[in-house]
Amino acid sequence: MELKDILVEKRDGIAKVTLNRPEVLNAFSIEMREGIGTLFESFVNDEAVRVVVLTGAGKAFSAGGDIKGWGDLKDEGRRKLIMTLAHRAVSAVTMLEKPVIAMVNGDAVGAGCNLALACDLVIAAEAARFGEVFVRLGLGPDWGGAYFLPRLIGLAKAKELLFTGKIISAREAEQIGLINQVVPADQLEETVMNLAAQLAQSATRAIGMMKTFLHKVWQMDLANALQYEAYVQSECIKTEDHQEAVRAFLEKKKPVFKGK
Repeated sequence: MELKDILVEKRDGIAKVTLNRPEVLNAFSIEMREGIGTLFESFVNDEAVRVVVLTGAGKAFSAGGDIKGWGDLKDEGRRKLIMTLAHRAVSAVTMLEKPVIAMVNGDAVGAGCNLALACDLVIAAEAARFGEVFVRLGLGPDWGGAYFLPRLIGLAKAKELLFTGKIISAREAEQIGLINQVVPADQLEETVMNLAAQLAQSATRAIGMMKTFLHKVWQMDLANALQYEAYVQSECIKTEDHQEAVRAFLEKKKPVFKGK
């Protein structure tokens, strides 16, 4: 698959996806919006991919939307195209039943911030910054920002970031629960790829079902959550990975998971 401004490397069950427009801080072109959705949808049935790592080329993760490439936003068709592609992309990342790690190498602002938040785990370099800067353009959040933010940091803090448009450090983002971990820049790739390798060797089918369950449970009451929990557990029991885990436990060996 050839994608404009997106690089893909696959090795040992890990797909490393790099947003590759460093000259504009990896701002999202129309082609990139479409490419992200197409690529992550292709990972659904790709048995060579068990974990995805998403990062940016150069000094930024992503500066968000490419304003110069938007065209005439007074044109309703143009506006609809831009939003449709964004929604498809963020849905493909969120709904992929495989773990996705954002390796935030530099600033992630606007849509770039929300793409990172759509990932399951976010690990950032110390110098990275995060910002919901939409208000500076007289816009509301897109790429799922209004969905992810209150779920991660609570409604009050979400309002603060959205209303002020302020940019916060990676350390503050970690402290308020927006991201998972901050590491020195020279340790970022090693830290993320080690985690990705660990997950790739794990029971990724179960992880995928957990991911879907966690997204669904936000909309459920306790009774429905417990019912869906039972369904997930019953599906996990049917997997080859579960059978392998039981066999390995009884034989006192390390299980070899296949993500099936």
